[in-house]
Amino acid sequence: MSFLMPKQKLPPPPPIPPVPPAPAVEVASTKVQDDVRSDLKRRKGSAAAIATSGMGLTTEEKVAGASLLGGAMKG
Repeated sequence: MSFLMPKQKLPPPPPIPPVPPAPAVEVASTKVQDDVRSDLKRRKGSAAAIATSGMGLTTEEKVAGASLLGGAMKG
């Protein structure tokens, strides 16, 4: 019998905390930059070999069923 009791009001939500400032970015040395560049090139080379995306093939393949007599494929 909840209709006999009045509903309680919810307290207001707490204020949103301020966003902390972004950390300072340090400049990488040239050796580190060269290592990163070579690593990216290597990754790009292996990614180029992948022919499909995460969705798989997007084209329809040609599917032919066997005929009822003789089992020959229809073209």
